[in-house]
This record gives sequence, structure tokens and C-alpha cells, in this order.
Amino acid sequence: MRRWLLLLGSNLAHDTRVRDALERLSSLGQATPLTSIQHFPSHDGNRGEYYNALAVLAVDVPRGVLTDRLRQLEVALGRRRDADGEVAIDVDILAMSDGERWLADTHALAKGEFERLPVATLLRQAAITVERDSSG
Repeated sequence: MRRWLLLLGSNLAHDTRVRDALERLSSLGQATPLTSIQHFPSHDGNRGEYYNALAVLAVDVPRGVLTDRLRQLEVALGRRRDADGEVAIDVDILAMSDGERWLADTHALAKGEFERLPVATLLRQAAITVERDSSG
């Protein structure tokens, strides 16, 4: 069973969509919240503030299949990629466990996720270290 470390976020005025997403992840596999939902400023300063949380999803599918399922979950919860500034819900893959350690997802590395305040803060609170292979 693969274990995926996920970051959930929403910039709506309340944390309801993050709660809904945490609940709906269980339809994809075994979902475990790792942190409480917390409020952070947007990383780019243009999209208000976000509610964020970390979760682990245990599901035996490849990354591409998981990405598709997460996108479907986002759409079901009101995500519109054409909506200027509004992010009803965003679920990003941060890392995958090899059974002993968390290995950073190359896409998350490329986006600079690990340098952002919410990710760094939540990882610290969850006592999780993510290894960033220099080969990316």
C-alpha cells in the first residue's frame, strides 16, 4: 500500500471545504489527518488567506491515477481553475513514503512547496521530515 502525504488548502472565508475534502479522501483510501486545519497568509500575497492541513492517504495507485482522483475530488467540492483568485479546495501531493521515510514529490519540489510557510509549519507540527533527493 502506498502512502501519500497531502497538503489541503482553501482560500474561502471558512474551513468547510478542507473539512469536506478530509472526509471525502476516505472514499479514495485510508485517510488520516496529521494536523489541525490552520489559517495562513497566501504565499503570493494575492489570494487572501488559506486554511491548510496535512493528511496521509494510503491507497495502492500510481501517482498519475492519484492525481486524477484528487482533481475529481476538487471539482466535486467546487474547484474551478478559471475562477480568478478563488480556490475552493486544492489538494497537492507533497511526498510518498517508501516505508521508512518520506520522499519529496518532484512536482512539489518544482513548485517550491517546501519553502512555503504553511508546509514548513505543518510538517514541523506533524514531526515529519521529507527527504529531497538532489536528482529531483
